[in-house]
Amino acid sequence: PDANIVFAPNKNLINFFNTFPQVSWEIFAHGSLSQHTKDTIYPRLRKAIEGKGEASAANILINFIQTGFKYKVDQEQFGYERSLFGDETLFYEFCDCEDRAILYSILVRDLLGLKVALIHYPGHLATAVCFKDVYGDYLEVGGEKYTICDPTFINASIGLTMTGMKNEEAQVILL
Repeated sequence: PDANIVFAPNKNLINFFNTFPQVSWEIFAHGSLSQHTKDTIYPRLRKAIEGKGEASAANILINFIQTGFKYKVDQEQFGYERSLFGDETLFYEFCDCEDRAILYSILVRDLLGLKVALIHYPGHLATAVCFKDVYGDYLEVGGEKYTICDPTFINASIGLTMTGMKNEEAQVILL
């Protein structure tokens, strides 16, 4: 609730992204947000997380994504599977799990300076963050513990795995 943001995207950038080929999620997640977008939303988000520890700040950012965007699968919105860049997620009326995971990974890296991984479950994409301390469910990758942070699992705090995914095999994509 403290991170309510009004955003007017650069329509030329959105038009450019519409010409971009669909590639792996990793490519989209390695991107950042445009400078215009950062200048617009980062001051408000920084204010919302100011003075908070890693876990509290990460929970504010995840809640922002969980509750600030309407969910719809790509087939219903676009008629085909389509990953979005962070700026596009902020532009389109709807987004799905990979779009939320990509945007969350960008925000955590940019605003908290933490390492992030994408977690690909069968039919679902989430994120995991390498905090100083572990909070709940986590994966160990290369000797480091990454706490599950699922921006699609509405009202779930960091450390909670989406219902039905906890015992599923997952592919980890380090960013």
